[in-house]
Amino acid sequence: MRLLVILFTMLLSACAVPPGGDILKPAPSDSPSPRETVSALTSKIKYFCLEPEYAAYFAKTFCTPSDINLAMMSDRTKITLAQKNALNAWAQAYDKLADELNEALALTSPSNKQMADYNKMIAFPAAQKNRLELYEGKITWGVYNRKRKDISDGIAAESRRIVQQKI
Repeated sequence: MRLLVILFTMLLSACAVPPGGDILKPAPSDSPSPRETVSALTSKIKYFCLEPEYAAYFAKTFCTPSDINLAMMSDRTKITLAQKNALNAWAQAYDKLADELNEALALTSPSNKQMADYNKMIAFPAAQKNRLELYEGKITWGVYNRKRKDISDGIAAESRRIVQQKI
């Protein structure tokens, strides 16, 4: 089956080879590999926590799950206008990069494809719902942070489950 796919790809790509070109030798590519893309996007996302534009948001929540503390989980305050503005700006930037990251992740391996599917179908919608509830004032920062931590824990558990399937 694999050979059939390779032959089919070669046949289709032969139509696009310029005269004198070689179908067995791919043209050099300046675009990064999916793994390089994942690494670069992960770094960009991590630096969001340091951006002054999002400071009001990250003053109330964690950047990474290991940063969560009891004060964040027990915070009974609701979101302010300044925090809403920071949350909205962060969410727009984050969602764009997270979608790009997820697309690249799916291309790196079959198990990462499973993880990307989980993110797309379960984790991302749950995170967006959680943000919306905070933004609309339906939940406190403490509830938001606990749900955010639960979503992160769910991602970690799914990752472990996928790894166990391979063993």
